[in-house]
Amino acid sequence: MRTIHVALSLCSALLTNKISVRLGFEPWAAIGGPADVTVVDARDAVGPRTVAVLSSPGAVAGLVRSGVTGLVLADDPVDDIVRAVHDVHRFGGWVSPRLVSALLPGPPPASLTGRERETLRLLADGHENAEIAAAMFITVGAVKYHVSNLLRKFGCRDRTQLVSRLGRPVAVRS
Repeated sequence: MRTIHVALSLCSALLTNKISVRLGFEPWAAIGGPADVTVVDARDAVGPRTVAVLSSPGAVAGLVRSGVTGLVLADDPVDDIVRAVHDVHRFGGWVSPRLVSALLPGPPPASLTGRERETLRLLADGHENAEIAAAMFITVGAVKYHVSNLLRKFGCRDRTQLVSRLGRPVAVRS
């Protein structure tokens, strides 16, 4: 394995020093030189091969959208941060176990009706409105009504976003 060159630019001098010292003991890591992995504060994090150090889990979704491939909390053990650097370099990504729940979709709202739950299940399975209507013995207009309610309740703009929030794979039809 080749050496990882790490560029550190954290606001916390103490954390930067802890990470630098710990990386100094790793034969695969080197501070300075052209950076293969960049470790930065969350507010400065963009792009791949970046380990973002967060003070709280609030910014996780935005960082993922900006292409950051490593996510750790500032109060994670230094060994976890070093592992994040290693895994971003070697495998392409790493997420602190404490941040995983921030990336997973939440449970559906408790206020879903039985028809909405059934519509949601069929929608997540990749069915079109006409197929959902046939399976539920209702009109296509009623399906559209249920889908509209689901989009509103989940705060989604379209069916694709709704299904992606469920965190389930969807059958793709050609």
